[in-house]
Order: sequence, then C-alpha cells, then structure tokens
Amino acid sequence: MQFLPTQFPPMLYPIFSRNWLLQTLGLTVVYALLGWLSEFLIIPPGYTIAVFPPAGIALGMVLTGGYRLLPGVALGAFLNNLFIAYQNSGQLSVVVIILSTLVAFGASLQAAASSHLIKKQLKNNLALDDNTSIFQFFLYGGLIGCLINATIGIGSLYMLGLLSGSDVIRNWLTWWMGDAFGVLTITPIILILFAQPRQIWKARRWNVMLSLMVCLLIVVTAFVFIRDRENQKQQLEFRLEGERISQHLQNKLTSNVEAVNNIERLYASSENIERKDFSSFVTNTIRNHAEITALIWAPKIRHEQRASFETSIVKEGFPDFHFTERDPHNKLTPATRRDDYYPVTFFSPFKANSPAFGYDMGSNAIRRIAIEDSIESGLVTASDPLTLVTHDKGQISVLLFAPVYAHDRPLESIEQRKDAIEGVATSVLIMSELVQSLLSKEQHEDVLLKFYDLSYPGNRGVFFNKISSTDNAHLFQATIDFGGRQYALQAQPSATYWKKHVSWISWITITGGLLFTGLLGIYLLMSTGHTFNVEGLVKQRTAELHDREERLDAILGNAAEGILSVNEKGDIESANQSAHAMLKYPNSELIGCNIFTLFPDPSSASFLQRQFDGKTKNENDLSDAQSSKRHQVNVKRSDGSEIPLELAMTRVEHGTQTLFVTMLHDLTEEKRAEKLKSEFVSAVSHELRTPLTSIRGVLGLLVGGVSGALPEKSMLMLKMANDNAIRLTTLINDLLDFEKLEYGGMHFTFAQLSLHDLLEKSIQANHGYAQTFKVTMQIESGTDEDVDVLVDEQRFVQVLSNLLSNAIKFSRENGRVDIRTSRSSNSVRIDVQDYGIGISKEFRSSIFQKFSQEDAKAARKYAGTGLGLSLAKNMIEKMQGKIGFSSVEGEGSIFYIE
Repeated sequence: MQFLPTQFPPMLYPIFSRNWLLQTLGLTVVYALLGWLSEFLIIPPGYTIAVFPPAGIALGMVLTGGYRLLPGVALGAFLNNLFIAYQNSGQLSVVVIILSTLVAFGASLQAAASSHLIKKQLKNNLALDDNTSIFQFFLYGGLIGCLINATIGIGSLYMLGLLSGSDVIRNWLTWWMGDAFGVLTITPIILILFAQPRQIWKARRWNVMLSLMVCLLIVVTAFVFIRDRENQKQQLEFRLEGERISQHLQNKLTSNVEAVNNIERLYASSENIERKDFSSFVTNTIRNHAEITALIWAPKIRHEQRASFETSIVKEGFPDFHFTERDPHNKLTPATRRDDYYPVTFFSPFKANSPAFGYDMGSNAIRRIAIEDSIESGLVTASDPLTLVTHDKGQISVLLFAPVYAHDRPLESIEQRKDAIEGVATSVLIMSELVQSLLSKEQHEDVLLKFYDLSYPGNRGVFFNKISSTDNAHLFQATIDFGGRQYALQAQPSATYWKKHVSWISWITITGGLLFTGLLGIYLLMSTGHTFNVEGLVKQRTAELHDREERLDAILGNAAEGILSVNEKGDIESANQSAHAMLKYPNSELIGCNIFTLFPDPSSASFLQRQFDGKTKNENDLSDAQSSKRHQVNVKRSDGSEIPLELAMTRVEHGTQTLFVTMLHDLTEEKRAEKLKSEFVSAVSHELRTPLTSIRGVLGLLVGGVSGALPEKSMLMLKMANDNAIRLTTLINDLLDFEKLEYGGMHFTFAQLSLHDLLEKSIQANHGYAQTFKVTMQIESGTDEDVDVLVDEQRFVQVLSNLLSNAIKFSRENGRVDIRTSRSSNSVRIDVQDYGIGISKEFRSSIFQKFSQEDAKAARKYAGTGLGLSLAKNMIEKMQGKIGFSSVEGEGSIFYIE
C-alpha cells in the first residue's frame, strides 16, 4: 500500500510523511516504551497484564500510516520482549531471543491482518460515523484480530518449554484480553490524531479523546491503588500464615526440650535406673516425635572410674563394650585418656552393635562445648549443626543436652553445678524431619520454607530449604530461640499458593474499568457520528425554534394581563408591556426592581414571602385563605397611587435557576362594580329593615296570642311567616355587618374581659337553640384560673355564638358540643368541637368565603345563610386574632379561636 501524506494532519506532515525511517523508529520507541510501562499494570504474583496498549498503537498506526510501518511494530515488540526477559532473569539466552522474534512476528502479523479486515469491511472508510461500521471495526480489529498474537505467543512459550500445559488456556485468554482491551481503548485515540476524514476525527478530540484519556487515567489510578491494597492484604495474610508456622515450630522445639527434661527428671527422682527402665520410659516419646532419632543417657565418668565402669557394662552381657572416639579419618578407636568421659550408656532405640554404644560424646569438640554450656547454665543446650554418620547420612542434626545433677547438692554457682553433675540426657534431632512435620499436605504445596542456624549462614547450618529464589516482597522471616541458640525461619509463598490466592478484586477493577472505558469510547464514537449525520436537521430545527421563540415573545409582550418573571431574591427580571402600562413604569424601568417594593401592605408581603419560601397549606387546616396562589392586593404604582390587583404566582424550575412567573390582573373595574353592588345591598337592607321589623313585631304578637285563639291551620302559617321573618332579619343584619366591615363602618371597643364570663354568656345565648336540637354544651378549662382577654365583647360573643350555633346545628341528635380553653405565653385558644357530620375535603378551601355552603341540600336542611363564618373570620382578625379549623368527615369538626 502506498503511503499518502494527506493521511496525516498538516501540522504533523514534516514528521510522518517525509522520512519513513524516522516514522518507523518513532513507532518502535513508542511501542517498546508503552510495553515497558505496561509492566506497571501487572497483577502480582501472576505477573499478567490486563491491558496491552502497544497492540492498540500498532493497529492505529498501520491503519493510518499503511503497511510500511509494520517493521516499527515488529522491532518494538522484539525490543520490548528482550527487555522484559532481561529484567526478570538478568540474562539473555538463545531461547529468549527466539521467543522475542516469534512474538514480534505475531504482533506485526496481527496489526497487518486486523488492518486488512477492517479496511475490507469498511471499504476504506474510516469515518466510523454509524453504528454498523463502529461495531465491525472493534469486532475485526479487537475480538478477531487479537486472536493472532495470543495464539502465536502462547504457542511459542509452550513449545519452548517455558509454559506448562495446564497454564496454556489461562495465559492465552489473558494475552488475548490484554491486546483486545488495548485496541478497544487506545486505537480510537490514534485515529483521532491521524485518521481521515479529518473533519469528523478532529471534532472528536475533546469529547472522545479527552474522555477516554481521563477515564483511562481514573481506571489505572484506581487499579494501582486497589492492587497495592490487595498486595498489602496478601502480604499480611501470608505473614499470619508464617507466624502460625513459626509458632508451631517453636512449640515443636519446646516439646523436644521437654523430652530431654523428662529424662533429667527421671534420673533426678530415681536411683539405680536400669537399661530396660530407660528404654520403657523413652519409647513413647520417640514414637510421637519423628524428628528424634535417639534419646541417650551419658553419665559423667572420671578417668579413675573408667575401668570399673567398662567392666560393669561388660558384665551386663556386652563383652565388646569400651569407651570409643573417632579419629581424624572418622573411624572408631578406643578413647584416649581424659579427665572425664561422657560415654553413651543407655539409648533408645537400642542396638548392641551400634557404633554409638560407648562413644564418648566429650571426645568431640562440638559436643563437649554444648555439654559444658549445659552443665554451667543448668539449662537444656543445643549443639552446633553436625552430620551424624551413624544416622541418616547426609542430614544435618542437632544434639540437645540436659544436665543431670546429684540429689541434694547445691547448684547456685557454676563450680557447684560442675561438682554435682552426674551425666547428661541427650536427644538427637533431625531438624529437616522436624520442619517437615510442621506442615500439612496443603501447606507443603503452598509454602516454601528455609530453616537454618544463624551462627552458620552457609550450607552447614541449613537444616531445611525449599526456597530457590527469594521474593523479598512476600518473604516472611522469624527468629527462634532454642537450646540457647538462635535459628532463622524463612517462609515464602509457592506458585501453587498464588494460584489459590488470585487478587480477583484487582482483576475485576482493571477489566471492568477497561471494559467501561472501551464501551464509553464506542458510545462516544456513535454519538459523534450521529451528530454529523443529523447536523443539517439540527440547523433546521434550530431555525424553527428561533421563529417559535419570537412568536412566543410577541404573544407575551402583547398580552392583556401583566406578566413578570422574578428571581429567588425577588428581583424582577422581565416584564411585558401590559405590566409597564398597568404600573405606570416606562419601558424597562421595572427590570431590577424588587417586587416587595410594589406591594407595601403587610398582607401582600406575607403572601409573597410564603410563595418564595415554598410553603403549602395543611390539608386539615385551611384557616388562612391567603395561602391560595391567587391573592387580592393593592399595588403601588410609580406615581404613588394604588390600584387593586389579583396576584397569581407560579414557581418554575429553569435548569439550576428558580423563577416565579407572576400574573397581574387589574381589579379596579371589578372593585368599583362590587362597591356599587354593596351600596345597593346596603341601601336595600336599610330600606327593608324598618318595614320588616314592623312585620316581624306584628307576627310575633299574633303568634303570642294577642288577638286571641286562632285556628290551628292559621297558627301554623303565622309561625312559618314569623320564622322566615326572623331569618330575613338575620340575613339583613349580616349584610349590614359585612358592609360595615368592608368599608370601615364597624367600630370595635376593646376591653380586658373575663374569658369565663364571655363563654358563659355565649352558652346562655345559645342554650335554647341547643335544646331545640337536643344537644348539650360543656366547658373544659385547660387553666387553673380565669384569664382576661382584650376583645370587643359584643363582637366576640357574636363570633363565639356563631361557632356554637354551627356546632349545635351540625351535631347529631342527643349529641354534645365541647368548649375547651388552653393558654400559651401571650394568647389563649378556644376550641369548639362537635361530633357531627364533619366537613368534606372539597368544601374546606372555601368555607370562610361569603355565601358559602357545601351544597343546596345542606342549605335547606341546616337553614344557613353562608355569611356567619365569613363574618366571624373578619371580626376575629379585626381583633388581632386568628380563626381556623380541622375536621374529619363523618366524625366531626374543631373550630378554634386564638
């Protein structure tokens, strides 16, 4: 394939189009360097890499630069493998060179084959602007193409004898996954830098390349952190295993000390011990300790006692017994003259022809030093490592000596102990057997041990060693005291151990993170490709949206109602023409004003503050009609005049900003009409009151019998007329009270009055009414003493009577009405509770409005005007109080005054 300079960006043209040698060398360096850096992503102790970025580099460069760059791939792979081999073994062999050559061939073949498959399937179109082309790219370049080098590399390792058959599948899968993840995550970055067409790939620099690089950085950082934590955990776990083995070894050694101490205690507590007694005593100990090859009693014999002692042993039936020692050629000879001897007399297992029988342990310098140390210290003492010719040839042994002193002799000083010594109890230990007995079958497979005498670091002092090469990162070391000497135990995990303790969390982290990164890259490639495909449609929709916004601005700007948008601080951000005209503000002067300055009265400010605070009314406590989202207010215009408005606010979440859309409806004409209506009603009420009073008086006299007895039918009609006259009078009085309240005609005279007296007066006023409905009333005081309240007596009694009459009217027959009082710091609360029909949810929001009744049926049944509660609310608020209620439908209601 001929290389085309136009395949690279103009800024990179001098480097990647003029000099093929420079390009190849650059690719070689990058490949080898990234391969070396990949070593930092290994998952110990398997030393496998979950991602191999050079595989992605190789495919990307061959795709964009052509097959002429394949030598750079091969040379980079060759150098990378040589370096890794040298780093691990410290040398380069023919096998390593052959392996590196085969792997380099596999890497270049993989890059060439993958590039050919991709270009063939995509017809040389590397734009990757649709889902199908992106899928084919990663299928042929990653999943299929990466099979090549994994197969060649693992096959080469197996054929060269560097990989066992049981590990082939696992390592092949790891190799394939590493190359596939390298293609999945790195190749898109190379294509963004160099691939054609430049328009689409250049546009992907920030949203694809930057995202992939940041994601890779996060994944690698997380992996390194978790891997190090897991490595520390593995080290700790193995350290605990090593400490258990060390403690077990210490216990085994201690038990061997006890074995020779038992012999010492036998001689210390008995006299005239015979050979069979000794053998019987130590047999069980030898059976339970595989590492003990012999237990020995060697008495101390002075030179003048030698002849008689040898004679006594001969008399036992051992005619060849005499003291022996070994000459420089390691042959047994009669012991030379010494001041004292320590001949092997009793030992088990016993053999009469054993060369140890009669051997003077004091004739050997190593043994004599240990014996003298034991005698002088009074403690069990271990000898230097030595090789016994008579037992287990070639195995290094240790002798344990326990001194046996004469009875009732002082032992406080060294000289006293030397004078009192009668002999030494000795144990012959094969230390390798002792270490072998420590480990279970599973531990033998998992743990490599080395045990040696610290005084002899060479081979002479090594009792047991399975560690061929030291892994300092996971090496456990412990020092063990035994027989007055110090020994070292080293433990290291084996390959079998690591197979059982794979760090799956690290694997999951890196593979999951890389898979997420690759999928993210695929998604970003798809989304950017779609972006180019729909670019024209987006431009068209943008133009349509712009036209729609202009139409919407025109509609809102010319709306008849005033419209304001207010931010969370209360500052006005926009206002239409109607709002400017309504408030008499020149164009744009409303912008920036605070909405609270337009509504100076406390009621309006309170309503606005609740909307800004986002408070909502309680479903069972709808006492405050101002909690409605529509509110009648007086607005202050720019010229200082005030006009009535209906204000409605809607909370709108716009991104991270909260706006309040405010609708202003001018109520000037409506208020004027309402005032005319009220004046008309007031005039009619005044004109009706005088004749109605006369009519009611005459009807009352007639019903009272002033004209004598009347027929029953006539009396019934007169009573009906009288009741309706009373209702009409009440309605007219309520209408007049409303007219006074709304236009300031009702005056309040406040005084400090006894609450108890006011309640009693209200109850007496409604006593007859309660009897009519067969309802009883009772007071429950929440205070120990009477309290005074600042109210207008007439209006307060009128309000309380209204609540009591409603409670009586809506109670069930033979029911009751409870009046309760409770006191807080500076106020008192009166509850009027009935146990009647309750209030429906639909009616609660309008219960304090004028002429408000639940339905026509209720109006006929309970004979109300619908004005009482509205009047009560206005009167209580004029007296600086509060009225409210709570109700459960079908169970009753509680109306309260504070």
